[in-house]
Amino acid sequence: MGRALLTSIVVFLLLAGERSAAEEKKQISVNVENRAVAADINIHYTGRYCLECHVKQPTVGGDPLLQYNGDFKSLCRCHGNMQDTYHHPTDILPPQINSIKIPTEFPLWKGKIDCITCHDVARQCRVNEFKEVFLRGAPYPRPTAFCYQCHDQQAYARFDPHQQIDASGVIVESKCLYCHEEKPDVQHAKFKDLKLLADLEILCRRCHFITGNHSGNFNHMTKPSPKGLARLKRMRKKFKIILPLTIEGKMTCVTCHNPHQKGVIPEERPSAKGADSHYRHRLPERICIECHEM
Repeated sequence: MGRALLTSIVVFLLLAGERSAAEEKKQISVNVENRAVAADINIHYTGRYCLECHVKQPTVGGDPLLQYNGDFKSLCRCHGNMQDTYHHPTDILPPQINSIKIPTEFPLWKGKIDCITCHDVARQCRVNEFKEVFLRGAPYPRPTAFCYQCHDQQAYARFDPHQQIDASGVIVESKCLYCHEEKPDVQHAKFKDLKLLADLEILCRRCHFITGNHSGNFNHMTKPSPKGLARLKRMRKKFKIILPLTIEGKMTCVTCHNPHQKGVIPEERPSAKGADSHYRHRLPERICIECHEM
């Protein structure tokens, strides 16, 4: 599972070829544009659009003079938190676990892992250089080799975040922190109380790299119609289950699938249903039939 996990995280990262020492010494271009940029313009790899991210043109090695007070969600707003462009949590403290060690050449931003930790953003300001993802230390022989700069390869080879209870029946808190900022109160927490590391669909797709429409050749990551919402409400009441939606009211992976191992959530709670079922369906064998009134 571990190899598939890390391959899925970086499947979108097409690593560029060799670069010479001379190219490493190139300076940031001084041909700076200060005008409105159309939405279809790629501001990278030209050295012309410094002021899209900087208050004024920075100097190499100096203060970056970033816009938006250095908030990378705003600076990298074109990429968004979408599953096809975002495969790693950002704006998070480095996990305090032995299997993760961040190299000194992978800088934190304000003490946290952020976009510039993995991406050498300044390199995209150099004309025609490294026109892919400007990963730190690239090129790499394999996509996963980049992930193993921080993540211990052996630890990930045997890591399954869904095995959340140890041999003595105790919840393994480090497994919770794979998706949650902190271990939830399994006795009382409701879905709205959860503090997640990222969008739920993104968190799931780090391991479950599913292409195309899912499932039944239909994209379920949408807002249900009023009729669909009424059906979900009836199902919740009839079967005493939860079918959680996102804050935006959209369906997501955990609407249908229970990500927790049986025993993590007390059995009497609706959120415990389906934990031991095939595919972890919240309503085993009937979820499609009931939801679509087939």
